[in-house]
Amino acid sequence: MNQRARGVLSVTGVLTVAGGIAVGAAMLPEQIGVGPVSSPVANRLPAAIAVPTLACSGPETLVVPDGGKAVSPGAGVLISALLASDGEAEATLQAEGKNFDAIRDLSESVPKSAVSVHAGTRVPLGAKAGRTSIAGLSTWNLGPIVMTGESESTAPPPELAAVQSTLTPKGDLRGLSASRCDQTSADAWLVGGGTKTGERLRLLLSNPTAATAVVDVSVLGEKGKVEAPAGDGVVVPAGGQTPVLVDALAPDQERVAVHLVARSGQVVARMHGSKLRGLVPGGVDVVSPSAEPAKRQLIPGISLVNGYSKTADDPAAAGSTSIRLAVPGNEEAVVKIRLLNSSGEVEMPGAAVLNVPAGGVVDVPIAGIASGTYTAVIDADVPVVAGAQIGRPAAAGAQATDFGWAPAVTARKSGGYTMLPPGTRATVSLVAAAKASSLTITPLDAEGEELDVVNVEMKEATAAAFPLAEGAVAFRMSDPQGGAVAASVVATATDAVGTLITVLGVDPAKADEVPATAVADTRVGLK
Repeated sequence: MNQRARGVLSVTGVLTVAGGIAVGAAMLPEQIGVGPVSSPVANRLPAAIAVPTLACSGPETLVVPDGGKAVSPGAGVLISALLASDGEAEATLQAEGKNFDAIRDLSESVPKSAVSVHAGTRVPLGAKAGRTSIAGLSTWNLGPIVMTGESESTAPPPELAAVQSTLTPKGDLRGLSASRCDQTSADAWLVGGGTKTGERLRLLLSNPTAATAVVDVSVLGEKGKVEAPAGDGVVVPAGGQTPVLVDALAPDQERVAVHLVARSGQVVARMHGSKLRGLVPGGVDVVSPSAEPAKRQLIPGISLVNGYSKTADDPAAAGSTSIRLAVPGNEEAVVKIRLLNSSGEVEMPGAAVLNVPAGGVVDVPIAGIASGTYTAVIDADVPVVAGAQIGRPAAAGAQATDFGWAPAVTARKSGGYTMLPPGTRATVSLVAAAKASSLTITPLDAEGEELDVVNVEMKEATAAAFPLAEGAVAFRMSDPQGGAVAASVVATATDAVGTLITVLGVDPAKADEVPATAVADTRVGLK
């Protein structure tokens, strides 16, 4: 094992299920009993002072405004994290939050039971020099959590990655949802979801800092910007959370793109969307921020399967997998969409070139394309934002479906660690849109051991996709050599009812990229 792998501290969350979590073609775990639901408008978060620092929002469906109805996520909320340090210095991960119901020993690949070894709101987890320590967190009501990495050595700083996920095999919220635990931001676009009858869409703003944040939330819909004055000046208390019900803020919208700008402070933003077709579950997912407005957008992780990539005139396929485009500015956009795989560009039937009105949001169905994993390359004459809904059909004889929202991802020339949602099989999707590039992907198992390293070489304007080895709980992407690379992870879990899916953009956190806690805004006098 190399030096970097030996310095990994992995904190992996799993459900309390005898026999563990099955993946691939196996059955999903049975549900466990629902704990009490408690959801004040602002759940308190501890202030984060160390770097790197990431915030996990906790269950988005449990935090509601006064008078609102909390909705159980249907399964435990899982937090998985990894702390890595170069050199031989001891590293420590501090996890702070509420309702930690179990810290369990994962020395066995399939733990037989959870053993509570800590009660309280602060859990220190340490890895001695040259060793790997593994533990796990899971609960029905984990609430918000802040994770900070510390090391005896300040150069280089430790690397931290974390993911939050929920895998619900039954009920109205049947589905798989996951999102990265992230650093804070003062400006974010969340491209996905709708507010028509049968859809629920809620935004959760988390503020792990010591300064109150004031955020303006605006919504673009199919007919342009939605008048939503209730989204102005949303207060997110220091160390707290504030929910925004998007389906109440902008009702009866077929498709939306949500923009938030902090007047002061910074937040972590996530949207939780779910669909119900009558009494049939239509899936759930978390919409994570997409890349900022630009004339080129890249969406890796466009995962197509037979049955959800049919002919464009098949009503059963329309909208099941589609690319969403929104134009933030005041000028109409002329947009061209290309799909790339390892061979280059794949012909896309239908509207590969289209006009999108200023302030508008459109969905472009992907149909008539062979099964596989692709990257969408979107070029426009004015800045746009983008995302993609990735659909999964029900199994034969079943009705429930699922979907995942893939964000547009910024191409980077730096690598880092990515955690995977527990209980899933993962495929990494990458693209070298502008220039040929090469890199390595190193999967890690639950013991922190390296699995088979994958060497990736991509020509200009090509994409690559490959499944990670069974047993991988995380991976490290090396710094690309050549052009910048954008990447996502497609995670799935399958049972007799069908396949559940979620998509994570790969954007490793760096300690030297931790943003300030306030941004300039003349309206509140900050500098």
